Amino acid sequence: MYTFHQERANMRVKFDRLGCLLACGAFALIAGGFGEAALAAPVEGQASLQLKHVFATLQTGQQDQKPEDVAACRKQVSSPNSRYLGITVTTKYSVDPQTLIMSASSMLPSPQATKPVMLTIKLSPLGIDRQYAFGAFRPTAMPNTYVLYSMGTDFKNKQSSILVLNEGGNFNCLVTSNPSPFNGGLSAKLGSDQK
Repeated sequence: MYTFHQERANMRVKFDRLGCLLACGAFALIAGGFGEAALAAPVEGQASLQLKHVFATLQTGQQDQKPEDVAACRKQVSSPNSRYLGITVTTKYSVDPQTLIMSASSMLPSPQATKPVMLTIKLSPLGIDRQYAFGAFRPTAMPNTYVLYSMGTDFKNKQSSILVLNEGGNFNCLVTSNPSPFNGGLSAKLGSDQK
């Protein structure tokens, strides 16, 4: 025979199950919200890279392989008034992989050895496929240069470069942390901007 006590026990089990379902559902919603927030958060980071490779570049952005042009570039970027070789460039970046909203700025010592100050160059996104790339073409603080920073979409393979523009010359001088800078989309970008 069904008793009042059995009815009461069944009701308690139902309420306990309902409470568990509500609590678990609320927890799942909260956890899901945190998961989405974590995915949507921009990735912020910093990279300090030494510029230790020198190349001569043609106005097309391709490598100038003439030994005399490379030697002239090495001499130019080591001189007291244009010292880029051996400096360390520190770039701070923020990239949102979901919205592709991104920003970056590079800090480096003044290329004029007689002026020991740190310069900050704000970089703009370059829109190069399969990487996050930034650049500043003829920034106010360094009007004869093109400052560049790039990294893969996995935030690896970070590279800093400075292209020293020789107006009216046959070649420009690239100082970079990358031993092979003429591979990929950045070379094409250099070519389009040097013309």
